[in-house]
Amino acid sequence: MEYSIFKNTMVDMTYPQIEEAIKRGSSVLLPVSVVEEHGPHLCLGTDIYLTQTVSEKIKRYLQNKNCEVLIAPPFYWGVNSITNGFTGSFEIKTDTMSIVLLEVIKNLAKWGFDKIILLNFHGDFVHIKTIIEVVEKANKETVKAYFINSENVFSQLGYLQQEEYLIKVNLDQDDVSLEKEYLDIHAGAFETSWMEHSYKDLVYTDIAKKLTPTNLSFNELRNWSQGGNAAKSITPMGYFGNPANIDTEKIDIIIDALIAKYSKSIIDIIRKDK
Repeated sequence: MEYSIFKNTMVDMTYPQIEEAIKRGSSVLLPVSVVEEHGPHLCLGTDIYLTQTVSEKIKRYLQNKNCEVLIAPPFYWGVNSITNGFTGSFEIKTDTMSIVLLEVIKNLAKWGFDKIILLNFHGDFVHIKTIIEVVEKANKETVKAYFINSENVFSQLGYLQQEEYLIKVNLDQDDVSLEKEYLDIHAGAFETSWMEHSYKDLVYTDIAKKLTPTNLSFNELRNWSQGGNAAKSITPMGYFGNPANIDTEKIDIIIDALIAKYSKSIIDIIRKDK
């Protein structure tokens, strides 16, 4: 079993190696996510594993385009405002996350990284808004930090202008959706398939295959989003979707499309002003 959120990150480098990369003009990717429950079939580290995996794939894509980036140690003390009623979902206050994340960004800037790009694949809107606010604060202090996410997510949070620190990726939902019949929000077909594809040893596939779809409505989704006991009563087993619908072939296509779009947007930012 070989897996680590530190794989291919700065953690496994020496400081002179990092300094040399900075001298060459390397930018840095900062995975930001959480540790939270993902039902009876997925590990607590699902979101941070997937966020770090995306960072690795983006790094390789950029290297093939002669665009150097390093990956910072993944930040996983994010906000769980929805699944906080479950064991294993670490409940970190937004102020705590903001302070620590901003200090991590400032360290990267102090060492000489001129562009710091944050990635996240945890769907909690409180968590996402906290990242946005931290990146905004960093830019006010002349640190060139950016946050990349889908244009749709930013729009839902009210960020409709062309904020320079937000990298908005236009994702066609039909191209990045795996489950068509049921609302698939948390630990469902999408995440289960992605983990089966990338971290098979961390998926209890036999259990996933026996789980029935939650078959919940948009109104129930709104109530679930309130978190705490409300969310736990709506999804007592900790998943929202259809985990049994595992399709590694389709998720592979989805991942490739997502990586390409994210990478192209990041290249545009990195090469800007150079």
